[in-house]
Amino acid sequence: MKGVVVCPQPRAADVGVGILGRGGNAFDAAVATAFSQMVSDPFMCGIGGMGTLHYYRAGTGASGMVDFYNRAGAKVRPDMWESDCKGRTEISGYSLFDDYRSEIGYSAVMTPGTPAGLGTFHEQHCTMAWADLIAPAIAQADEGIVVTPHMAGVWARYRQPGIPDGMTRIRKTAECARVYLHPDGRFFEVGETMRLPDYARTLERLARGGWREFHEGRLGDEIARDLEANGSYVTRADLAEYRPQLYPPLEGSYRGYLVRSNPPPGSGATLIEMLQILEHFDLARLDHSSARHIDLVARAMAAAHADRNEYLGDPRFTDVPTAMLVSRERAAYWARRIERGEFPGDERQAPPSCTTHLCAFDEQGNVVSLTHTLGTAAGVVTPGLGFNYNNSMKLFDPIPGRKNSMAPGKARTTGMVPTILFKDGKPVLAAGAPGGSVIISATLQAILNMVDFGMSPVEAVTVPRIHCEGKGIHAEATVPGAVVAALRAMGHKVVHSAHSFEPIMSRAHIISTLGGRMRGGADPRGGAGVGYSW
Repeated sequence: MKGVVVCPQPRAADVGVGILGRGGNAFDAAVATAFSQMVSDPFMCGIGGMGTLHYYRAGTGASGMVDFYNRAGAKVRPDMWESDCKGRTEISGYSLFDDYRSEIGYSAVMTPGTPAGLGTFHEQHCTMAWADLIAPAIAQADEGIVVTPHMAGVWARYRQPGIPDGMTRIRKTAECARVYLHPDGRFFEVGETMRLPDYARTLERLARGGWREFHEGRLGDEIARDLEANGSYVTRADLAEYRPQLYPPLEGSYRGYLVRSNPPPGSGATLIEMLQILEHFDLARLDHSSARHIDLVARAMAAAHADRNEYLGDPRFTDVPTAMLVSRERAAYWARRIERGEFPGDERQAPPSCTTHLCAFDEQGNVVSLTHTLGTAAGVVTPGLGFNYNNSMKLFDPIPGRKNSMAPGKARTTGMVPTILFKDGKPVLAAGAPGGSVIISATLQAILNMVDFGMSPVEAVTVPRIHCEGKGIHAEATVPGAVVAALRAMGHKVVHSAHSFEPIMSRAHIISTLGGRMRGGADPRGGAGVGYSW
């Protein structure tokens, strides 16, 4: 087998597998798949967005991170929205304003990083030409994409109090409405074809000019003129000077596996902390989805989220005690409290799913786990360019002096956790997920299902799932009613969903070589693309 690609978009997985079939490696497949995802799911990810890429290079044995987070524009001031903020959403803690300024429109946009991130990764690791890896996405945009149930659901899902609905979002700018609404002025329906010719031409320019065309070239000039003319805080210099951050992943361990994940402001430390807390408990002796199993996993989630809420931030702007968070001592501290029956944390709820993810694994043992996003998209399209921009400003704290307060050049915190597990020095499991803070819980449970319960990758991403950030547990309908009753008898507040595949749950993706065979699992909760190249 030449390799495996998994992601939420089946046609994007096809693109990645096609690259493997033409002799490309996992790195080539990942870049091509990512660009295809940007066209296939244009409100989840795009060249106006950000991401974090975790790779392992088999030839050298080197692991690394390419972090290309959005950064606040140079015109941002820490206190500029303090007096106008109306609070935070109950779900996910988004900042609230009467005019939706942090959620939609030019004021919500932060400096994009995706072209620089993928371009830098390509220069250092890929074997195929940049233009050849973007070509499939260009063809898809030209030919048109078939609207999927997940894509249609994205537009209909913005229903939190204080958050604009999907139609308001798309109509925020006339150009966004022209590109992404049906000519009749309605949403495209499932099965209809949406053509994106402007996006195709923009990708052609990126293919010809390289990633610097977006940040430093004439394309960047057009972007900057539009942003600056319409009240964005992002300047021409912000675009031109943007560079991704390159550094080693964080390390932890779980039951004899080396665990590597992403550093702050990503949430790899939180995932590692959860795993190391749970290592104190023999989960394999419990029945999966039993009350005691869910009780322990929920308490570990809550404990690590308590630390995440207190300590996580952009380490270039604030002190983040990363070594403490991934230490065995911290895990033991929380395990002792859990053994005493404590349940730490607050009552924050799970955020709606957004973002996208991919994993790629090839026969040489090269691995990529990549999460990238637009947030939930700002509803801003520069005339003639066809792509949406991120709305990452909503995740900053508008109150100055805090870990996640806004500042020029600063990245906001994210739940992204592209993760790779190793055994005897070799990668055996690549995992990750899209969807805000539910990313962490989905990735955690997928790993537990493989390591502790011996599941296949497909089983690991499909079985009943929970999410917990504090005193409340979100449980899918497939968690038995008797188990929910037992959890409530233990004192847990449980939201038992009517959905077997709950929409707020993240969509976990895994590729594994455990058992000696390369296999992939793509979450059925919202599209499921698994591609094998033979």
